[in-house]
Amino acid sequence: MKSIGALVIALFLTAGFAADGTRELVLFPFGQGAAVQPAEEFNVEVEALNALYAQLKDIPSLYVLRFRETNPSIRRAIDENRIRRDRLTPPFNEREADGTWRAARVGALLGVDLAFAGRIEEFSYDPNLREAIVTISGDLIDVQSGEVLVSVAETGRGRLSTDQDDPNIARIAAVAQAAEKIGAAIRTRLAPPTEQPTVVEQKKQPDR
Repeated sequence: MKSIGALVIALFLTAGFAADGTRELVLFPFGQGAAVQPAEEFNVEVEALNALYAQLKDIPSLYVLRFRETNPSIRRAIDENRIRRDRLTPPFNEREADGTWRAARVGALLGVDLAFAGRIEEFSYDPNLREAIVTISGDLIDVQSGEVLVSVAETGRGRLSTDQDDPNIARIAAVAQAAEKIGAAIRTRLAPPTEQPTVVEQKKQPDR
């Protein structure tokens, strides 16, 4: 009886989760372009992923998760030979031999609705200008249909102030700016439209 009760509760919870319209989005690790300058003690791919997660996690009716190969669904798919381990590395916004987006294929194994995958196209720091620059491209993909909902390429810049001397401060600022721009584009596409308050005009009373 206890097991039946637990099953009923689980079904109610699942139904409630689906009924509220919440969608799940997985963020895949970024690939790296040729114009990426190595930086000491700074992993631009990880920083960019975390910055984008921070931008997206508060979008209404959206649950955001970061891809991990240790996810039980992924490990099971590997064990069952439904996907090869070499398909779990960037870039994820490329098409497989059958035309399926890699992000959509892996996203389907995770059971999510949406996937975002991209690449760090450019990343550098100029010690003379004391400025960092980063360009991030990516695609938001509908996992079920394979449709690209948003395709972006945004640049961020960060510059040290006169009292700063750590280049990573400028790098973090550049990544945050690019992530903010990408987040805004995704938010515009996914966030439900806000209802505008109804303004009721008061009729003027005739002069007596």
